[in-house]
Amino acid sequence: MRVLQTTLLTGPYDWSEAVLPRAEFDARLRAVRAALAAAGAGGLIVHGYAGDYGALNYLTGFVPKLGPALALVPPEGGLRLIVSGTELMLPQAKLLTWVEDVRPFGNVPKLVADWLGERKGVTLGSWGGAGLVQGLYRGITGAVGPLTALDGALDPIRRRKSPRELELMRAACGMLDAAAKALAAAARGGSGARTAAIAAESAAIAAGAQDARALVSVKTGGTPSPVDSADDPVLDPLLATVAVQHAGYWAEGSVTIAKSRGPALDAAEKALTAVLGAARAGASGAALLRAGSVAPCAAHPAMAGVAGHAIGLSLDEGLRLDGEVALEPGATYALRIGARGARTDAALLSAMVLVKDGGAEILWRA
Repeated sequence: MRVLQTTLLTGPYDWSEAVLPRAEFDARLRAVRAALAAAGAGGLIVHGYAGDYGALNYLTGFVPKLGPALALVPPEGGLRLIVSGTELMLPQAKLLTWVEDVRPFGNVPKLVADWLGERKGVTLGSWGGAGLVQGLYRGITGAVGPLTALDGALDPIRRRKSPRELELMRAACGMLDAAAKALAAAARGGSGARTAAIAAESAAIAAGAQDARALVSVKTGGTPSPVDSADDPVLDPLLATVAVQHAGYWAEGSVTIAKSRGPALDAAEKALTAVLGAARAGASGAALLRAGSVAPCAAHPAMAGVAGHAIGLSLDEGLRLDGEVALEPGATYALRIGARGARTDAALLSAMVLVKDGGAEILWRA
């Protein structure tokens, strides 16, 4: 179950030294370059677009508001950014990043080849390359040779949160809490699902969020989904998932609003407590699902056999907790439990956690 991605990004995204200092990016760049050296790569192309720009933002602070963007990372020296737009738009684009060398989209394959120069022929890695449109991908590889996907080596680096990142995520969780409480107050006051979703998003924005997105069930006990009509059903229970973005970092939570407790809500609360007790570095998704058994209720269809996912600069940081996929130390996760009882009895609950070797710190809990 995912919150919809926005195709046109709005809101404040300018890079601020006070929010994320340059030293933060320098440390990230050192870690990424060490991974490149270990992989034998002589350069890296980082791709981002409106639907997924976490890796690009991690290294450059840049948010691709007008279209796709590429960061070119050499083994040493400065980065280069290629951004959608014209020369006239570069002053605005430069406000979004600490990178000084920012250039507009043009003949991108030639721009990449010129950047490589005499180093053409080195192993060139990619990060976020799966999101490249086929025409652009073919043009780049035709100009500079094949790209080696390094997401598997680089994604774990950005999943490990620094102290400053955790401060920003805790602030995002505070905004999530305000949004969830506004949704609950609206639903308990007799409002319909659509009105409750709007109340949640409005509360998050009022609290200072860049973005807020609420999914709500459209039938009693159903899986939360986008509000895409004027229908405003009053549901009991109402299941909802709210996501809030602050300074680029996401917090996400699922809640259940019911007039009276049913077996599903009791089972979900007990299971979430068990999952949080079992959450620690190295715990697998399968182990978390076993710990979070909701018997005698059934698992809610929204679970889809997944205990949660890593979260941070992306709503889903490339790590879904199923099978033997394990929790990583220093990473943050949204962990979710769903239960379904008889007829319309259902519940969804979740928590945001920071994983440590000996357990998990709860950042937010339904």
